[in-house]
Amino acid sequence: MGNKFKAAFILLLLTGTCFFCAFSKAGETAPSYSEAIEKFEKFAKDRMAMDRAPGLSIGFLKGDDIWSEGFGYSDLENMVPAKPESAYRLASLTKTITAISVLQLVEAGKIDLDAEVQTYVPYFPRKKWPVTVRLLLGHLGGISHYKDYDVEGRIKVHKNTKEALAIFQDFDLVAEPGTKYSYSSYGYNLLGAVIEGASGQSYGDYIREHVFEPLGMSDSRLDDPSDLITNRVRGYRLVKGEIKNSEYVDVSSRFAGGGTRSTVVDLLKYAQGIIEGKLLKAETWKQMFTSMATKGGLFTGYGMGWGVRPWRGHFQVSHSGSQPETMTYLLIFPLENFAIAAASNLEGVNLMVYIRRLAELVLNEDLDSFAYASETENQVIYNNCFHIFSYGLSHFSWEGRQTARDEKELAEAFSYFNKYCNRASLEKNLSQTRKMVENGFHPVSNQPLIKVGSYMASVLKESLGDEKLRSYYQSGPIAFFKDYIEVSKKQLADKKNYRFDKSFVKLVSDWDKEWNATYTDYVRNLSLTVSTDFDELGLSLKKSFSGRTLYPDLNSDMEQVGSYFLEKKEAGKALKIFGLSCELYPNSPLALYNFAKAQIWTGNSEEARLLLKKAFSLDPEHPAVSKDNLFSLARRLEQAGKLKEIFALADTALELYPRDAQLHKEVGDIYLKTGQKEKALDYYRKALEIDPKLQEAIKAVEKIEKEKNK
Repeated sequence: MGNKFKAAFILLLLTGTCFFCAFSKAGETAPSYSEAIEKFEKFAKDRMAMDRAPGLSIGFLKGDDIWSEGFGYSDLENMVPAKPESAYRLASLTKTITAISVLQLVEAGKIDLDAEVQTYVPYFPRKKWPVTVRLLLGHLGGISHYKDYDVEGRIKVHKNTKEALAIFQDFDLVAEPGTKYSYSSYGYNLLGAVIEGASGQSYGDYIREHVFEPLGMSDSRLDDPSDLITNRVRGYRLVKGEIKNSEYVDVSSRFAGGGTRSTVVDLLKYAQGIIEGKLLKAETWKQMFTSMATKGGLFTGYGMGWGVRPWRGHFQVSHSGSQPETMTYLLIFPLENFAIAAASNLEGVNLMVYIRRLAELVLNEDLDSFAYASETENQVIYNNCFHIFSYGLSHFSWEGRQTARDEKELAEAFSYFNKYCNRASLEKNLSQTRKMVENGFHPVSNQPLIKVGSYMASVLKESLGDEKLRSYYQSGPIAFFKDYIEVSKKQLADKKNYRFDKSFVKLVSDWDKEWNATYTDYVRNLSLTVSTDFDELGLSLKKSFSGRTLYPDLNSDMEQVGSYFLEKKEAGKALKIFGLSCELYPNSPLALYNFAKAQIWTGNSEEARLLLKKAFSLDPEHPAVSKDNLFSLARRLEQAGKLKEIFALADTALELYPRDAQLHKEVGDIYLKTGQKEKALDYYRKALEIDPKLQEAIKAVEKIEKEKNK
């Protein structure tokens, strides 16, 4: 970035160029939330400087209040400020539009959800198993996602529907339909073709006529690089820490899976239309917003075109979007008449930190507070209580009733809880008991833990009222359980089947005291940034948490700031932050992983290995020590030119996952990238010893041996 652009960029981030709008008239703000908006503006500017995000457009609606604003630049080279009307690629947010369109045609009798796609797209080849419209909507259809993104994700030419489908139409299914959740933009492209076949209109014409125009979304459309589009933003990416223009890609090849363009203003109109139940019948919205499940009885957390996992007791639907030039996010709490839309022109930027902070300020809630338990068994129990609270309250609020159908079913649900959610079971067999706890939220076990949570919510509402029930969004799971236990002693004395055992009741009582002592106003209002004094923070938190067995977990916020310093080559600051995290949370796999990340980044590979092994021993299924996360770290090390460290990390990963064929293959890829063909060949062969049918390894061995024999 030239000096002129640097100066302008920094100036705008520091001073902020703000634009406000509401649907009714330009310049109107949301006066009820002026203090929240002011705090968010400061947060956004500070965070954008940390993220190095050129531009951000974001807005919310809450009841009759609507606000939106632009920060930074939509075009750095020409110093064009971002504004609410800036037009961003929506990327995968397009899938929500596609899903609504399919269900409109279902209501019109033109699409049968359980029909095979060839009913509407006869030129699409039949597969080993039937692929239905319903399963495609939930990413259960077995259609592949991108196989070779370097080729499929970088298409420069405009494609029509048949040409877009031709890219993947001969791919094998990744699994038998219905058996595995496998996110697929190609599956949604196929749904776009279904819309065309059923409606007789092009996809673009259909969504304009049946979605955009009815909601007044005048600045929404299919993206087209050849058209003149008002307020089109320019996209950027970070390359070795420097802002560069995005690579040119024509997204017509992913038209119904990610080929639209819109504004935050239009997205808020879209959210308002959804909240008001426009476009579809009430029962269809319910169907769309219900998680689908695999044939094996596991919920996917995805309905028809929307993510539908609860957020701290709130029923929410949402979707994100990510592709060259853009990141987008739309969050809707339908019951609270609340939504946030956000878009940035920096690829890969984490929009959730902006979404979360704005939601917290507008709703006056702490939406990310979580607890750390010093003992693994108690952490599992707390995590379970958190999910029972979140899913139970969400289900009860959305459905308006408890989930259990009768008293027998409810008694069985409480029995399930008491059997598996206790220290004795966890100490006897941690892995198996935790699996049973996880299954308790899914159809495979008849959802007993959701039944427990929704019944608790119904009792608390009846006994304490609506206002008290809503207060748990802020006070959280411990208060939710404590109050139910107290109410049940008085009102359910004759219904012992709906009560918890004595050991759990005591645990909740102990937790309540510790949480009230440690979750102070100071902690509640903490917002960790690059300017936080971590020496002072450490002294305060150590004093507050000392001797406690349960207290607030700040790992995620510490991770974000520490990672920033690590990639800014200020490793000393990162080591201090992650070292503090490990002091505060010694049995947290996330804290251990982050400290290991800082150690390996600074060349202390052996210390990193020990930390990762400890994290893995504590919880081998924790996302922090997953293969995907370890390889994400490897990619960041590669971008930083730390080859020695990459190989050390690869050795540790193989120590943790010695019988994983895919991991051996990917380590082989690392060696091949650095020109070490013999070493790569060794790892490919080891992969094939574990899985002789691993096609990627077979092809790699064949290619290397062919080159050797030339």
